[in-house]
Amino acid sequence: MLYYALMTKYDVIIVLGSQPETETWKFPKQIYDCLNKTKELFNQGTATLIATSGKWGISIDNQGLSQPFKECDALAEYLIKEGVPAKSILREGESKDTISNLYYLKTNILIPKKLTNLLFVVAEFRISRLKFLCSRILGSEYSVAFEPIKSQVGSTYNEPHTLEVQSEFLKPMRSGDHTWLKDKFYTAPMYQYWAKHDKAQGKHN
Repeated sequence: MLYYALMTKYDVIIVLGSQPETETWKFPKQIYDCLNKTKELFNQGTATLIATSGKWGISIDNQGLSQPFKECDALAEYLIKEGVPAKSILREGESKDTISNLYYLKTNILIPKKLTNLLFVVAEFRISRLKFLCSRILGSEYSVAFEPIKSQVGSTYNEPHTLEVQSEFLKPMRSGDHTWLKDKFYTAPMYQYWAKHDKAQGKHN
C-alpha cells in the first residue's frame, strides 16, 4: 500500500543517499533538506528509529573514484550533530543504487527488526520511481508513505530514463520476491549499461 504521509506514527523514517559532488564531497541540497525534515519528524515522535541508506553510487566505481565515506555514515553523522541520538539511527551501507538501497534495507534492517510501516523522506522528484521500486522490491506486506521535499531536479538526474531502465530490469521478478536480486549486484546487464552510460552522461542513482 503506497501513499503520501498521512499517519502520525511509523516504525522507521528512511533517508536514502545520493551521490555527492566529487570535488567537494558535499551532497546535493535536497539531501540536507531531507535530513533536516527527518530530524524534525523524529523530534515530533513520528518514529523512534531512523534508517540511513547507501554505500556510494555505482558511478563512483564506474569512474574509478574513491569516495572517502559511506553515504549512510555521512547521513547519520549529520543527524547526530543535529542532536539525534546515535542509538536511534540504523545504517545500511552496502547499496550503490536505489534498487540495492531497498534490497539491503529489507534484508539487513526491515526483516530482522520486523519493521513494516515505513516513511521515506525524499525529494519530491524521486517519489514516482521510488513508489514503483518499493512496490516491486518490498512488496504488499509493507506500508510505505512519503514525505516529499520540494527541490530542483538538477541536470544529473533523469528520473524517467532511470525508471525505464530499472523497470525493464525488474520485469522477470515477482513483486516482493527480493531473493531474485540476490546474485545480480552489480554484474547484471543493467549495470553494464550504466557503466557505458556514465561515461557519456554522468551520474545517476
